[in-house]
Order: sequence, then structure tokens, then C-alpha cells
Amino acid sequence: MKKTTTVLFVAVMSLMMFSCSTKTKKENTALKAEIAELKKQNAELTGEAFDMASDVSEYRHMLEEIEKNVAAYDDKNHTVKSIMTSDNNNEEVEEDILLHIEHMHGLMENSKHKVAYLEKNVKKLRQVDNADHKQIHMLEMEVRDMAHIIVARDREIDALHQIVISEVVDIAVLVEAYNEQSMYTDVLKEIINTAFFVAGTKKELKDHGILDMEGGFIGIGRVKTLNDNASLEFMIPIDIDKTDIIELDGKKAELVTPHPEDSYTITYDKDKKITLLGISNKLHFWQETNYLVIEIKE
Repeated sequence: MKKTTTVLFVAVMSLMMFSCSTKTKKENTALKAEIAELKKQNAELTGEAFDMASDVSEYRHMLEEIEKNVAAYDDKNHTVKSIMTSDNNNEEVEEDILLHIEHMHGLMENSKHKVAYLEKNVKKLRQVDNADHKQIHMLEMEVRDMAHIIVARDREIDALHQIVISEVVDIAVLVEAYNEQSMYTDVLKEIINTAFFVAGTKKELKDHGILDMEGGFIGIGRVKTLNDNASLEFMIPIDIDKTDIIELDGKKAELVTPHPEDSYTITYDKDKKITLLGISNKLHFWQETNYLVIEIKE
């Protein structure tokens, strides 16, 4: 009786192991198909042919796709760590780990391309008749927030690499792929840290199409003295991270774009005969908009 019980136990265990192995193989087959689809989409996003209609709903749909990518990435991160802490240690497990990490790379690369695409093309929305500039501004801020999230996930996958390597799993090819993606991380960091600045008298700003007594301004809400369709042509790109002080000609200056009053100071330097805008809290100063429009008082 005891022998029969032992045989049955071994048979059940063998069946369970076969069942688990079959399930893993099916999941990995599906995963390979997803990876192939991500590679195809990534190639399209880097090409010139990819295009979307100038419609807020399409941009928001792409943003939702990025959010799903991040959620799937987090799930894969948890899966890989779970596999690493299990007692299994064979070639199939190693292949499983590498496949999940490759999928994570694909998700992040796809997200980077989509964020860069959205940021680059969101200006199209401003040219649409009856555009909702407040909604466009909210979309812009969401895109920038997503760029922050993806950059943070990049640091996480680097840490995961170190964990996997410490378990003597060779991920040299995937590390190389990750390093190639670093250029896209730099693009996201540039999006996060780039602001646009212009200063001038009321007349100069009106002549440049920046000010409009009846309008709003490029998506930052209904600021009463700014033009909805203001061009960026006259705006100077500045690095948020490196900009603490901005020098302005004239004795007085007033910020037209919305920035918290406790995040900056405006002082006049009598010796140099210039006005200085000092940004004391960068994160707070740029929280509402990455545009800075200053009116110089005559």
C-alpha cells in the first residue's frame, strides 16, 4: 500500500511539473509575440511614416497606452524577482528570466518613443479650430509627468540587471540593448528640463503675437493677456535644472505666466541697471507651466 501511494505521489508531481512547464511555454510564446509586436511598433514610431490626427482623444489614448506599459513593466519586475527567489535553477528558468526582461525593455522603449512623439506633436492640437487650450495644457503636463515616471523606471531596470547578474545569469545582450536605449532617456530628460522664455515690453510681446488682450496662451489656461496661438519662434529654450537667475533689461518686470509668488524674487541691480529674476524653488516655480513670459515695464 505504501509503495502504491509513493508511485501515485510521484505520478501526480510529474503531472504537475509537466502542466506548469506547458503553461510557462505557452506564456513565453505569447510573450515572444508581444515583444515582436513592440519592436514593430517601435520601428514605426522612429520612422517618418507614423502619424496621428490632431485630436485630443487620440493623444489621450496614446497616453493611456503608456500607462498600461508602465503597469505591465511593474508586473514583470515583480515576476522576475519572484523567479529569482525561487529554488528553481536551470536553463529553462534562465530563459524565462531573460524573456521577461526583454519584454520589460520593449515596454520601456515603446513608452519612451510615445512620450517623445506626444511632446513633439502636441503643438498640432493648438492649431485645431476651437481647441480647448486648458485641456491641451493638462495633456502636456501629463506627458511631462509620464516622462518623469519612465526615467525613474529606467533606474529600476538598471538595479534589476545587477540582481540578475549577481545570480550568474548572463544578460550581456540585454544590457547592450538597454545601453542603446539610453539616448531615448536623454530625450525624456530634455523634455522634463526644457522650458521656454521670452521677455519684452507690452508692445513687443503684442507685435510678436505673444500678448492678446482677449486671448489665452498656448495651453496654460485663460491668462487674459496672452495669445492662444502664440508662436514659440521668439521664445528661448532654457534648461530648468541650470537656470537660477534670469537677467532682464529695465527697472521693472512682471510675470505674465502663472508662477507661485513664493518661488521667485524680482530685484533691481542699480550698478548693472538690470532687473534680476531669481528662481528660489525650481520645482514649485515650474509646476504649472514650462513657459515663462515676462512683461518689461517701460
